[in-house]
Amino acid sequence: MNVTLLVGSQKQLSEGLPWLIRFAKSTGYSLGALVLGADHRALARMTEAELDDHGHRGTVELVEANVDTVVAKLTADRCRLLVMIDDVDDDRFQASLFERCGMKAVWLSVKSTPPDSDQHIFSIDDAFTETTNLISRRLLQTHSSLQLDHVWLDNEGEDSQAPVEPNLVDPNLVDPNLIEPNLIERAKCLERQRCDKGDLIWIPFGSSPSQERHYALARALLAESSNASIGLVSSKEGWDRSLLSRIRYWASHVAEPMNRDARLELANTLHEGSQPNLEFLGLISAAAMLAAFGLLQNSAAVIIGAMLIAPLMTPIMGAGLSLAHGNRPLFRMSWLTIGIGFLGAFVSSFLFGLLVRLFQEPVVTPEMWSRCNPSPLDFCVGLVGGMAASYARTRSHLSSALAGAAIAAALVPPIATAGLQTAFGEFESTDQGWPVFGPLILVGVNVLTIMIGTSFVLYARGLRIDTSVPSGTHNGSGKQTNNKWATRTTVSLVTLVLLVLVWMMHLERFLF
Repeated sequence: MNVTLLVGSQKQLSEGLPWLIRFAKSTGYSLGALVLGADHRALARMTEAELDDHGHRGTVELVEANVDTVVAKLTADRCRLLVMIDDVDDDRFQASLFERCGMKAVWLSVKSTPPDSDQHIFSIDDAFTETTNLISRRLLQTHSSLQLDHVWLDNEGEDSQAPVEPNLVDPNLVDPNLIEPNLIERAKCLERQRCDKGDLIWIPFGSSPSQERHYALARALLAESSNASIGLVSSKEGWDRSLLSRIRYWASHVAEPMNRDARLELANTLHEGSQPNLEFLGLISAAAMLAAFGLLQNSAAVIIGAMLIAPLMTPIMGAGLSLAHGNRPLFRMSWLTIGIGFLGAFVSSFLFGLLVRLFQEPVVTPEMWSRCNPSPLDFCVGLVGGMAASYARTRSHLSSALAGAAIAAALVPPIATAGLQTAFGEFESTDQGWPVFGPLILVGVNVLTIMIGTSFVLYARGLRIDTSVPSGTHNGSGKQTNNKWATRTTVSLVTLVLLVLVWMMHLERFLF
């Protein structure tokens, strides 16, 4: 167990080292440092030298500047306290890490060395006195703290008329739904009036800092304090966060995270490919007719050929991306394209079946019957196919065509089977399965499982919305709303798939 300083620059090292040593001494934990950037070896050597100069031999490691990777590394190293020094250039990264790390974290704006006296430690409101005193005892071995004031709960009083300095607050750090701008100015005025050099203001948070009422105030003080050091402290640690962090860490070593340009390129490609057009309709119709021919000839080779030209992968992956991003317009557009593709495939195979009836007696072949009796095992085809397809699309050296064929295998032949059986007038269920109804159930389940598997893989690969950092009033609230919509929609789809699975298992047991 250790206390870890996050180092991204020489400034962060020089300012954070006294606090790291003080925290390690107070808690009894060993100390260490994570240097951001796999190529920052010179900074890592400097960090080791600084620790040696202060009489400490801590562990210094390099880590990629990726939030998931850093969190997973901290968890794997059993870090108990993360120390970050505020840096304007890394503000969004630090805010995201502060929100999502699974251990106690201290985010500092340093104006001096750690205070040694209770008279130099403040809290921002007496509602947090007990928590602040606990933080002070644990991290600094002090016993109490002073209250700065009721800076956001009290709109009255002599400080309410304090002069407001314009343009001091970055609008990206303030959400008016959380705090009024004039109270932020009052808090900064109080800090300048009440605090001297060497003072410290503790600001405690729970498990979700950005959701708490005083987060905007804390961010403003962190950026604008003039006298006192500001310490934002989050306290959270649970087995679920630890497990998730470890999984992300292992995953990042199996396949390195996608960079921003690659994520944007893939997102744009999926968005463009999810738009309905005549080219898509023509390809899916041709694939369905080719699949229908293979089904009638009982030829697996022809069916495989139909899978290779079916363009269904992109709109379904677009729907999966919309769940990961919380993009409702993309979700609606993807479903529209999927619906058009389904109708095109069904109608083309139906017309092909009518054409066949003009020349020969219709026969339902074994290849067709095999798709009329869906079982719980068929759920794995869509789920595994969707995960394989999405992972292949995120890795440039892998062939996405093979994964696309895996998706088509779960969709095009069943649609063609339903169209042919409708044209042949086959509606009576037999021991071999349910004509028309069985293939349509198989198609619906596979679309949902492919979509769910795709959304999970894309989310894990970094194509997701980041709600931990507010980015302006409108965008910040929009991100939270989209994230809630994506969560509700994903849970609804998973629930629907599970209900169908239970129904199929019950029906299978009843029949057999």
